[in-house]
Amino acid sequence: MLPETVIHRGVPLPAHHLRFCGEELRDDERFLASAEAEVRRLEERCGLTASIRLLDLGCGYGRLALGLVERFGSLTYQGVDVDRHAIAWCRRHVAPRSGGFSFLHLDLANPRYNPGGDRIGEGYRLPFGDGSFDLAYLFSVFSHMDAGEVAVYLRELARLLAPGGRVFLTAFVEEGVAPVAINPPGYRRAWRGPLHCVRYERGFFADLVAAAGLETERLEPGVEIDGQSGLYLSRP
Repeated sequence: MLPETVIHRGVPLPAHHLRFCGEELRDDERFLASAEAEVRRLEERCGLTASIRLLDLGCGYGRLALGLVERFGSLTYQGVDVDRHAIAWCRRHVAPRSGGFSFLHLDLANPRYNPGGDRIGEGYRLPFGDGSFDLAYLFSVFSHMDAGEVAVYLRELARLLAPGGRVFLTAFVEEGVAPVAINPPGYRRAWRGPLHCVRYERGFFADLVAAAGLETERLEPGVEIDGQSGLYLSRP
């Protein structure tokens, strides 16, 4: 059986075969450094402080959470993912090192990560109260979701964020392409398997954001892993 952790700089990291967030992050130092860089990004651009209530939607094997533990130790943090193995890993290796960190598995269908889960219907609600969070983080989540589910998640983010709340997310967003394309051939690399890459046209994605009651504050094209764009949103 393969080990599930490696120790780097005294920090338990997910073993290399568990890392699905880009080939460059197979390197232990780059993985941990990227976690620390994400925390700095949220501090500098989204107002992250130790008093912020943070939702990590699609937390995976805890890359952001590990960076937050190193920076703050204690924080009101909620990690959520459809991958039950990732949540179990975070509960074993991140939660005991933290204060206030919680991890929740949602048994929702995703052809790539949880094909046997429940479908996300039009009226789906995440299991948190209105205005429960000040900041939401979704790294490489909408890049593996179809437009209907993205619209549901965006509406839920608007509900879950307190007034003035912020969102950082990454997605494949491009000018001059079809509104939605799944695993588009010839785009950046070879895509394999269900929903490996879901690409959105910029105006189409902006309309989804606006329809949810959120505002796009900033879009940085192609600067994230695999050429995804970084988007900064807010709830007015």
